Amino acid sequence: MPKYRQKYGQFMVEGRKNVLEVFHSGWRIVRILATSEGIAGLKLPFEPEIISRQEYAKISQMDTPPGLCAIVEIKEWKVSQIDFNQPVVLALDGISDPGNLGTILRTADWFGFRQVVLSKDCTDVYNAKCIAASMGSFTRMEWVYGDLPEMLNNKNVLGCFMDGENVGGLVPEFPLVLMVGSEAHGIRSEAEKMVKKRISIPGAGQTESLNAGVAAGIVMHSLFGQTKKG
Repeated sequence: MPKYRQKYGQFMVEGRKNVLEVFHSGWRIVRILATSEGIAGLKLPFEPEIISRQEYAKISQMDTPPGLCAIVEIKEWKVSQIDFNQPVVLALDGISDPGNLGTILRTADWFGFRQVVLSKDCTDVYNAKCIAASMGSFTRMEWVYGDLPEMLNNKNVLGCFMDGENVGGLVPEFPLVLMVGSEAHGIRSEAEKMVKKRISIPGAGQTESLNAGVAAGIVMHSLFGQTKKG
């Protein structure tokens, strides 16, 4: 599927919720494929191509094929389109798990943080598992891949580390960039150079670290609360 995305500039969105989210967005749908069971009770803006369950199973990227998918045109943004004047922009360094990335996008959407910059080696947002985990939130996000130090030059960057200021007591200066690294490696040395303030999430347990998606969600919740003060 990555080769298909690169060749045709299209990606697959599966499942009722995600497909309906795309319908209500500005994303261009190229075609709809579905089984009779997959569209039962659904009213769609245009007629899908009906295929058998066996045919659908061959193209599905999910363990349990939902019987409904949309082929959607890929969007691309430039760094110049990322609005660093927003209260919070996300920066993701080396996030390799598509489920984690989708969860982070979904959580960011919940808090209204919809601008994201990603290191070049982050997993593809258009990965099927990422799209599924985002539960449609990808349709409201804007993102770019690139060199984080270059993109974040002279930005007010907060970085999530195991050591740093307790995020619970943080009084941040907005606008800011929240940087999150992978669970395995954290924020790497090159990206770390851009961090102006190190923040951490205190805990009482003995686990080595938090899941990247969970950590990002906790910090975003705290920052969201701060944006509402005053």
